Amino acid sequence: MQGLKVILVDDNEPFRNALKNVLMNKFHAQIIGEASCGAEFKELTNLHLADIILMDVMMPDIDGITLTKNALWTNKHLKFIAITMHYDKVYLTSLMGAGFRGCVFKSNIFSEIHNAIEMVMEGKRYFPKNILLENEGTLT
Repeated sequence: MQGLKVILVDDNEPFRNALKNVLMNKFHAQIIGEASCGAEFKELTNLHLADIILMDVMMPDIDGITLTKNALWTNKHLKFIAITMHYDKVYLTSLMGAGFRGCVFKSNIFSEIHNAIEMVMEGKRYFPKNILLENEGTLT
């Protein structure tokens, strides 16, 4: 993961800072952008440089699903991983439809983020197993 360029989008600043520290210090990633809300994310001008965008799906102004769909409309190569606290299968399935390449629960982020990023960078998806099994026919 050394040299991996990451953009972090999460409205919880202490969580975002902890994740940033893990990515930088443990995995030697470069944080090339941060946003605490949808409006800030829309202002980022370097999306095209990101290897991975870690996107909180629930934010106060614009949800991460809408932001991801809009960003992928003009930048189809972007790789988004959802960060969420929601475990509902229907909700998680909608993340796949929105274009997310992976999903990590906030409660597991520090133990799973390395595997999630690695798999997404290899062109695979990283979702909870029960969600993937239900949607096998829609995966690429």
